[in-house]
Amino acid sequence: MKKILALALACIMILSVCSFAAAEEPVTLKILFRSSDVSGYTDTINLINEKLLAAGINAKLEPYAEPSSNYPDFVNNMLQTWDESEIYDIIYVQGTAINPSYLGSLDLLVDMTDLLANSTNAKAIYDADSILQAQFASCPYLLWPSQVNKCLQFRTDALKACPSFEDFLANPDQAAYTKLFDELKAQGYEGVLTTQGIDYLFDTGVDSGFGITATWLKNEDGTYTYSRVSENFLNELKWWRDMYVSGNLHANFATDNWESMENALYTGKVAGIAMKGGAYTVYYDTNTVTNYGEEATLTILPPMKSAEGAQQYKITSGRFDRGYVISTTCKNPELAFAVLDFMLGEEGRKMDLFGFEGIDHTLNADGTYDLKVNSSETSFQRIFDSDVFGSIDVQAVTTGVKYWPDPSFESAKMMTQYGVADNDFVIPDDLATAWTACETLWKEFATQYILGEKTDADWQAYVDTWNSYGGDKVAEYAATVIK
Repeated sequence: MKKILALALACIMILSVCSFAAAEEPVTLKILFRSSDVSGYTDTINLINEKLLAAGINAKLEPYAEPSSNYPDFVNNMLQTWDESEIYDIIYVQGTAINPSYLGSLDLLVDMTDLLANSTNAKAIYDADSILQAQFASCPYLLWPSQVNKCLQFRTDALKACPSFEDFLANPDQAAYTKLFDELKAQGYEGVLTTQGIDYLFDTGVDSGFGITATWLKNEDGTYTYSRVSENFLNELKWWRDMYVSGNLHANFATDNWESMENALYTGKVAGIAMKGGAYTVYYDTNTVTNYGEEATLTILPPMKSAEGAQQYKITSGRFDRGYVISTTCKNPELAFAVLDFMLGEEGRKMDLFGFEGIDHTLNADGTYDLKVNSSETSFQRIFDSDVFGSIDVQAVTTGVKYWPDPSFESAKMMTQYGVADNDFVIPDDLATAWTACETLWKEFATQYILGEKTDADWQAYVDTWNSYGGDKVAEYAATVIK
């Protein structure tokens, strides 16, 4: 009898051990990156998987690459046509051609509202920033904490050669901006400023100097006027027209693409560009300094101040143009989100930011990171390559090679100091086609006005056409959704 009991007990113990081992087997989560070759992610994913298990997160990431076909089409087709068993769990999306709000409305993506609310690291980041909160509220299917925004970036040596520069910094109003640009042009540049796309010209802080503090300007009767058909905008167009006529705005501003814009800065044709800051400024500053020396490092100009004292960057409250989504076919969305939450915590962010120990950095005795390469050269394939660092003070915890050049950090600080959540919103599907036409119209008119092909006499016809395209319907909708 004792032998039978002992044997039974042994069997129970063996079964218990087997059950425990089975329960502890990591859950595989398929993650899709926008890359045609994931071999470069192998070491990154292996390290992350080790860290996840050490942190008690029972997940194992299995990376997948996109095929050679168009990425937006691939993602949209996968979510809408593939067999549920084949759809990836965590998916990186990028660009307007992939609309998480629409896909979420089809019940193809997980609404992460509750997951974020019950998280640790992601919640801390989003709770600390009203702009991030607004962006997530507009699209709760997407996770990507970033505030990168467009700004005016100028060679410091050129600015310091301007007699009015110090006065400009003290009060950067319209008159001060005009004077500074005139002094820059007098130094022999072909043009003071160029950009890549007409919308970049306006969303760089100049808007606020003309009282455009939001995409939708509230009228006294409670209705809203789209800023690009407002009298404020006409006044701004007049100023840019003057800048073009005087040669301050480079002659090629309307035709410059990304490469020609950069080339104009790197070859000394212009003193500055209107472009995204943060990680983008790494390339602009590095190349400018390489060509012209340390004195040519870039300076970020503050937003223009209006007569009423408005001075700000309006940062979209709509969804960011990239990020991670979780498919509703994922069998364990809580675990998938836990992975993303880990990567937004201190350990995950430091991996993302500083890469592999012994390759990208070594640890100092005080626990800080001695960087061997800058942010653009790290061998670690980042998961969240965004400009919100969470609890990490990058400049305080690093030595050696700078993670970002100083102007990149300066642009991030500018966004923190002057950034305000915009009152823009997601355009509903039934108005999307009309809105696309309206957006195309204002960009076309703005370009033509600055070039002198349109004048004040064409303004009312432009506004009327904008309304006839459906702009008036969107304005009516704005009054119902803007709080």
